[in-house]
This record gives sequence, C-alpha cells and structure tokens, in this order.
Amino acid sequence: MPFPPLVDPVDELGDDDLRRHARQLILADIGAVGQRRLQNSKVLVVDADEIGGPVLAHLADSGVGQLGIIDTEPFGELDRYLGMPRAESASKASNTRADRWAEELRISHPTVSTVVHAEGLNASDAASILDRYDVIVSASEDPARCYLLDDACAALGKPFVWAGVDRLRGRTSVFWDRNGPTYRDLHPQPPALYFRGMAGFLKILGASMAAAMTAETVKLITGCGEPLVGRVLENDVRSGRCSDTPLTRKPMTSRPAQLTAAEPFFGLLSPAAAEAARESTISVEELKSLLDGEAPLCLVDVREADEHEFCDLPGSVLMPKGDFLDGDAAGRLPQDRKVVLFCRAGIRSAEVLAVVKKHGHPDAVHLGGGILDWAERIDPGLPVY
Repeated sequence: MPFPPLVDPVDELGDDDLRRHARQLILADIGAVGQRRLQNSKVLVVDADEIGGPVLAHLADSGVGQLGIIDTEPFGELDRYLGMPRAESASKASNTRADRWAEELRISHPTVSTVVHAEGLNASDAASILDRYDVIVSASEDPARCYLLDDACAALGKPFVWAGVDRLRGRTSVFWDRNGPTYRDLHPQPPALYFRGMAGFLKILGASMAAAMTAETVKLITGCGEPLVGRVLENDVRSGRCSDTPLTRKPMTSRPAQLTAAEPFFGLLSPAAAEAARESTISVEELKSLLDGEAPLCLVDVREADEHEFCDLPGSVLMPKGDFLDGDAAGRLPQDRKVVLFCRAGIRSAEVLAVVKKHGHPDAVHLGGGILDWAERIDPGLPVY
C-alpha cells in the first residue's frame, strides 16, 4: 500500500541539481516536489561494503540531500564500485570505508552533505544517531547488527530498508514497525550464518540489491509507489526469477527491554564456539614460531576446496567444516600431534574447534584472524579474497 511522503520539500533546487536530476524532474511520479523532498532528506547507510557502497552512490545520484555513513572497517579493493572510491585518497588521516566513500562523494556529488559517524554503531548511542535520519539503510551480514537496527528503528518509528544476500540470491524488504512487520518477524530466531567472505557471492548481485534498496528509499521519501512494507522481494540470479512473498507479524515476536549489542566476531560465533576459542586461540606469530621450530602439528584448513586451492598455509590439509559438523572428520584427526585449525577469518575454525574439543582433542587450538591475518602480518605476497 502507498504511504504519505516522509519528508517535506525544500523551497527550491539549485541550478546544478536541476541539471543533474532533469530526468527525474519530468517523471510524473517524482516531479519537482518529489525531487525537492529528496533534497531535504537525510538517510543513514550502515556498512559501506559491497552493497552499502553502491547504495551510497545511487542515493547521491538520486538527489538525497544528506548521507550519514557508519563503517569503521578499513577500505579494501573489494569495496570499490565502478571505480569508486578512487585508488588514491587525498587524506592519509583515515582509511575506513566510511571516510573513503564520504571523500569520494564530496568530489563527485558536491551538493550532497556527508556525515561520517566515526564512533561506529553500538547499543549505547544507536538511538541518538538513528534519530537524526529519515530512513535507515543496511545490508549488514551480521544478524546481531540487524536486530540492533531493527529494535532502534522500531523504538523511533523509523523505516529500515534491508537487504540480504546468499551466493546467487538476494532479498530486500522495508521493515517499519508502526506500519507492518519487521526484521524480527522475518527472523524470530537468528538466521543461519552467511558471511560473504566465506562462501562468496556474485558482485553484480550486490549492485542489483543496492539499486532495489535505493528505489525503496526514494519511494519512502517521496511517497511514490508502494514500498516493500509487509513484503520480501527475492532475486534469484541462478534461475533468473524474481518473487514477491508476503511477510506478516508473528504473534510471539518480542523485543528486548533495552537495546543490546552482540559479542565480538560480529555476533557470528555460537556460544559453544566462543567458549571453545576463549583460551584456545593462537596468533599468526605463534603459528609461525611453531612451524619454524618444526613442532609436530596437524594444520587443518576447514574452508571449502576451492578456497584451499586459491591459497593455503604451508603443510596444511583440507578438511571442510561440514565434514566436522555433519561427518566423522574429528575422529580422523591424529592423536600424536597438536591440532591447529584455521579458516579465512577465524570464525569457521572456532565453530569446528568446539566439535574437535569434544572428540578427544582438548588441546586443539585455532588460528585467530585466519589466513587473512597470516597474509597481512606474515606473508604479504599470499593472495587473499
């Protein structure tokens, strides 16, 4: 169903904006009034990654007046979208994804105001940050982060434009507690973990989901069309099909009395894995020392075969995570050597560690930071992904 426009229009547009947005100005559904609403709007994008970065670019192109950005992660080559942000930064002070995108947009879209929230997102100040914006947008991989945004938006009455991807499938919806179901209705329990760096995803799918999220944001701001409130739009690239599934409120959906934040690892570790890793995590420097000293080790790569083929550590053997969780891999580990588990970033290996410790290897450890830390601090020539 349609909703009234979220934002009042500014009095007039500048000459640059009139020229830049001429195609939207003559579009009956947007028109001059809609474009002036966009100029007066404030949108917060949480996570400027492979999806959030393109969202920023499209929102700026659409004429949103102010963009807030939350992302404290360092900028990397994987975060570039159609050549943006540029290869070299004019500022050496910070290299976070938020800073790099803000710097790029100030050059490419000088009439758009950008605000970087360097403090990041946490439970203590989430509400005060979100309350400054008209629409909140995020495609975070972290369920705990999505729950925090969903709860804060519900408390403030703000719409939350969300997307999630899984390899070749993307979904998007608008969660708006005062008008329909929310993320907690879609996921009453935390969804199965999916981390793009673990299993990969089609990058153009990220751009497609970014365009869909931008369209939903524009519709909310201008009152154009019917936003995806109470619906989930799915784009299955493999089959070439799009579907629209109704989403309803769940009678048993509940929210915490206060906003809460997840434990480290972005909320991706199960309690059992977090406990197993607490006293059994070694650094890449410690692993290198063990290897250099020719200590008797069983170095186990718990990633998938294609990841192992792309890059691995010296002397490692491949035993994918699924073989431990759903098979008998733990029983095939040697008893006469110390078991060291590793993966890409230390998340899957922690999950496997919990299984291995229960199957006769109480001294097993896993590599904190995984192969990414090894490449950064030990072997910079190792290809990463």
